[in-house]
Amino acid sequence: MTTGATLQGDWLAHVPKPGATRRLVVFPYAGGNPSAFLGWSAALGPETALSVVTLPGRGPRRREPQPQDLRAEARQIAAALSRLGGPEPCHVFGHSMGAVLAFETLRAMTLMHLPLPRLFVASGCRWPAAMEKDDLHLLPEPQFRDRLRTLGGTPAEVLAHEELMALVTPVLRADFAMLNRYDYRPSIRLPVPLHLFAGRRDERVPASDVEGWFGESSAPGQLHWFDGGHFFLHEEQDLLIARLKALMG
Repeated sequence: MTTGATLQGDWLAHVPKPGATRRLVVFPYAGGNPSAFLGWSAALGPETALSVVTLPGRGPRRREPQPQDLRAEARQIAAALSRLGGPEPCHVFGHSMGAVLAFETLRAMTLMHLPLPRLFVASGCRWPAAMEKDDLHLLPEPQFRDRLRTLGGTPAEVLAHEELMALVTPVLRADFAMLNRYDYRPSIRLPVPLHLFAGRRDERVPASDVEGWFGESSAPGQLHWFDGGHFFLHEEQDLLIARLKALMG
């Protein structure tokens, strides 16, 4: 975890920012470590506090068992968000698996009548009802690494480093397995503005499978396109953060 970051309870890593007037909560993609996002704090500016969801089995929670049930994790995160306190309004951003986890977290918060964020951005993710099952987590190690190369997001130097892969692989397999077990269920619409971020070269998330997201919210939203593939959030980081700041107001 980067210098100055703190872990609140078990679920949220924070970068302290006295005087912030709003908070962005980030839900990472599969295998995502909170340290990959804590660097966003400076770019967000002094007015935006940053919190990053930290699942079991990674980062400061690496000795805990890996998560199994996405909805069970979402309920725990919903409770953690309700304990945030502070006067600043909350906004939520989730990328890929993180978008699905954020979606189910907001559903849980809605059903439990907990205070809701002012904004939800679902990034790099098909509408959950359009997601396809993928047994990626069951592949033998050589094929698993080949798929990771194809998907992007895992640096070549990490894929070639046996000790690093020994640390990363269990987290990735667990997250892919958890997402593969997830089944979309129709439910109430979220009373939260829902915006979509998508990559023009993201072959994993075709445009036809994105716009269904809008049916999950009763509030208006927009689809925002970025250059880049599935990990456009890093490729186009400056532009993406600028768009987030504009949406947060």
